[in-house]
Amino acid sequence: MTISLPLIVLGLAASFGLPAVGLYRRRCLREPLDWTRLRRMLLRNWAVLLGLMSLVVVAGRVRDVGFRIPSVGVFVDGLLFGFIAFAGTMLLVGLVLRFTGGVTADEASLVVFDQSLSRRLAIGTTGATVETILFFGFTIEALLAIGTAPWIAGIAAAGGVLLMRAQWDTRNALQWLPGAVVLSGIAIWTRTVLVVLLIRIVYDTITLASGDASDYTVKRET
Repeated sequence: MTISLPLIVLGLAASFGLPAVGLYRRRCLREPLDWTRLRRMLLRNWAVLLGLMSLVVVAGRVRDVGFRIPSVGVFVDGLLFGFIAFAGTMLLVGLVLRFTGGVTADEASLVVFDQSLSRRLAIGTTGATVETILFFGFTIEALLAIGTAPWIAGIAAAGGVLLMRAQWDTRNALQWLPGAVVLSGIAIWTRTVLVVLLIRIVYDTITLASGDASDYTVKRET
């Protein structure tokens, strides 16, 4: 990594500070969750990501956020087997929750499903892009650059994604735990954020475009 240590620390603080602020607002300020708040969060997420990318462009290289062009074999295998592993893991978690009488979508997800298709895709694209680049890209590259073991960098990246998910609901974060671990493994294995980013965008697009609030709410029998 070509970015200096102080800038690495600044980038990590911004990456983890973003979801920390969102979590504070949810728990302490208890702001009502509607499209207005979701739109503010989208704009804040893009602002932090653009700030980080500007830092990389000025002081480093795009490789510092994991933008590497892998070999064809790594790209194809990572995308194919990675998507199967991630989507399969998320599906399995959802089925377990459904058949145990739980709710597989938190309040935020139910609000999202009430929006138009264009808004759903905007939310999905923002979440996939911001989470992937901040954590599976920059965080992993930064920690590896300062000598952290790959598995520790992967855990930190997964933890960042869970923190982002906790902004919506603690159950959402727990539901994403296995999937975040799988994505960390893919990022460490392929050493490029591009594979993880494509997996997330495809998965989120399919989920949000085809999903409906009634598909995710399970009523308990009385």
